[in-house]
Amino acid sequence: MLLLGLLAAACNGSTESEASTPTEPEEIAAVRVCGGLVSAAAAPALERVLESSRFVLRDDKENTDALSVGKALASAYRAGERVRDTSIPGCDISGALKPVESDRYYPTAYLRFRATSKKAGVPAYMPGAEDEGTMVWSRFRAYEIAFDCVSPRIGSTREVPLRIAAQFRSEWDKGRASESVLAPDYATLAHSAALAIAEELGCDAQGGLPARPEGLPAAE
Repeated sequence: MLLLGLLAAACNGSTESEASTPTEPEEIAAVRVCGGLVSAAAAPALERVLESSRFVLRDDKENTDALSVGKALASAYRAGERVRDTSIPGCDISGALKPVESDRYYPTAYLRFRATSKKAGVPAYMPGAEDEGTMVWSRFRAYEIAFDCVSPRIGSTREVPLRIAAQFRSEWDKGRASESVLAPDYATLAHSAALAIAEELGCDAQGGLPARPEGLPAAE
C-alpha cells in the first residue's frame, strides 16, 4: 500500500510539473498576422518597423481579422445614432522576443478602427463632423486613414456613408531606424488595413482608397 502511494505521488508530481511548464507562443510570418489586415505587400513594412522576421500570437482575443472587423463596422453603421458607441475589435501585433542589452522585449504595434456616420448626430461645429473623402494623419510612430464606405452589403449610401478610420501605431521604442525612415512603412500598414476592410465590406470603388499607399493624399 505504501509503495503504491509513493508511485502515485511520483506520477502526479511528474504530471503537474509537465503541466506547469510554460510553452512558447507559436511563431508565424508577418503575412499571417491579423487575418488579412496585413497584406503580402505590406508584410516587409511590418518586419522593418518591429525589426522582426517572425511574430507571435500572445492573446487570441487581440488577434482579430478582416472579417471580424468588417462585421463590427457594419453593425456600428446599423446602430444609427449609436454608431460611435459600438466596440470595434483591433489587432495587437508582437514580434518574437528580442534581446536588448540585458533584457528581452516583445516589439509591439497595433491596428485600431473607428466608425461614424451622419446618423451619429454629431453637431456640425464639432471637429471632424463634416469630414468626407479620404483623409490621412501622420503622428509619432503612427498613421491613420479615414474614408467613406458606400456599400449595399451594409446599407450605407452616398448621402449617409459609413465613415471608417484605420490606424496603425508602433509601440516599439527600442528600434534603430529613425522616424523619417519608418514613416512610409506606417502609411503602408495603415493603408493595407484600410483597403482590406474596404474590400471586406464591398465599399464602392474601394472606399475611394488608392491601390497603393503612394497614392494617398498628403498627411495632415
